[in-house]
Amino acid sequence: MMLALRSPEVRVELVTTVAGNGPIEMTTRNALRVLRHLDSEDVPVSTGAASPLRRPFHDALGYHGPDALGGVELAEPRSSPGLLPAAEALFQFVAAAPGEHVLVATGPLTNVALALQRHPDMAAMLRQLVVMGGAFRLTSCGYGNETPFAEYNVWQDPEAAAVVFSSGAPLTIVGLDVTNSPSASLDVGDLERLRAVDSPAARLSADILAFALQRHPLFAMHDPLALAALLQPSLFTFVTGEAVVDTSDGEQRGQTTLQHAATGCRIAASVNGPRFRSLFLSRVMGD
Repeated sequence: MMLALRSPEVRVELVTTVAGNGPIEMTTRNALRVLRHLDSEDVPVSTGAASPLRRPFHDALGYHGPDALGGVELAEPRSSPGLLPAAEALFQFVAAAPGEHVLVATGPLTNVALALQRHPDMAAMLRQLVVMGGAFRLTSCGYGNETPFAEYNVWQDPEAAAVVFSSGAPLTIVGLDVTNSPSASLDVGDLERLRAVDSPAARLSADILAFALQRHPLFAMHDPLALAALLQPSLFTFVTGEAVVDTSDGEQRGQTTLQHAATGCRIAASVNGPRFRSLFLSRVMGD
């Protein structure tokens, strides 16, 4: 959200929430808190699904902290989410300008799948759908972070991912193959650079990064990299094919595989990490 709001190439017109890093009440509150912190309370927020399509919800508070946002100190929101559920809000957003709007999905794909199930024509209305998810073993980084096989967002709701991946939408997938790249991750030196800048986005980025670096030497930039695929696609190389999701109940639940084909979705296969880091830091630091 910070990178999007600080990027002149895009205009943020809608934020939807989903149960992911934390329960839906928590992620919705966090979205509203971040928008207030960044003086962007005019962006509408719609509350999404509280659980996956067919499975129980499993949070990721063990990684993201008890508030799902690294315990950062942010003022409580002054605005409230809209009354329209996220799936319907997504459809109305896309249908308002067919062929023009882009969705960037950085959590479990439940909301997007529900919208596509209720409105199958939505897929053809999208200009682009960018998804952060999956691990396709295209690089040495392309292995799961929830299980040895599966990335968290897809593992959380593999049925939703299967709906989205087979929808025919113009799809770009940015998975752990590139988001786990050390060259694209932030470190303690980047924390010092962020701390040297007194702006809302830099302070919030620094606080979240500091929390993560307490337990890890590098902070993987999963969601900002998905947005970067929209902002500067030249940062990446892509392969084309069909993305397939394992929806079984076995140990390979949520595993994603690529079936090579001349048509289908684009899947990120490499990233210029230093250029991405420069992009992210310059935007949130206001350079």
